[in-house]
Amino acid sequence: MNSLSLLNNIVASITDIYDRREAQAIAKILIEDILHQSYTKALAGLLPELTKEQTLALNTTIKRLKNNEPIQHIIGHTYFCGLKIKVDKSVLIPRPETEELVDIATRLFSPNETPTIMDTSTGSGCIAIAMKHSRPKWDIAASDISDPALETAKTNATQNNTEIAFSHFNLLTDTLENNLYDLITSNPPYVMKKEISTMKPNVLEHEPHLALFVDDNNPLIFYDALAHHGKTALKSNGFLLMEINHLLASETKKLFDNYGYHNTTLFNDCFDKPRFILCQK
Repeated sequence: MNSLSLLNNIVASITDIYDRREAQAIAKILIEDILHQSYTKALAGLLPELTKEQTLALNTTIKRLKNNEPIQHIIGHTYFCGLKIKVDKSVLIPRPETEELVDIATRLFSPNETPTIMDTSTGSGCIAIAMKHSRPKWDIAASDISDPALETAKTNATQNNTEIAFSHFNLLTDTLENNLYDLITSNPPYVMKKEISTMKPNVLEHEPHLALFVDDNNPLIFYDALAHHGKTALKSNGFLLMEINHLLASETKKLFDNYGYHNTTLFNDCFDKPRFILCQK
């Protein structure tokens, strides 16, 4: 079997659980991270014949994928803003669209400014780490309610040579210091439980529900908490920047407007869905 046929066979073997675009992206990961071969050479049909060990590793990985295990958990990492991020069952797997939140954040301040930032519900730490990597002079702290998530985030910060102060923090009950931050970022839980039927097993069975779901009767509970924290913890004209549930975009915007924030703006993600909200104290 030539390598192009191998690539096509990998895609075909998992299209029953992934759409073709996702299957092709996973095939690239399999070629590079499981077989340790060049994806470009695979596309050109130039890979050498697989060894018995490579064939076994490939077949084992495909079996795990067909059991709905995320490819990122199988290889132990993903990439976010070009950075290698460790992932496991303690944290959400960073989504590509979340990279746009980092892009928005880095455009809020001029290159010579040194803002103080808190990233709440940090999970893997990907947002805080990507901001710090892009803007090394920024003073960035990050927090989460999950101690296992914080350990994963600390590992990621160390592996990416980024100095970030991590702390345990319950967004709903704890308090941030007054007038300390120029920017608070967050990707809090926002998936309503009634959306479960639309979600794939690889997410439901392997990613932490604590970081995903909110009750249907109070889906904006974490945004209400963020709005409350921002009124005291942000400096004058400081910013709140958050990822949101696109199904609740107008309601989320109204919440921050009602708290008295100004310049409240919705941003669409790469799939043209309202995914981020920015507002100013």
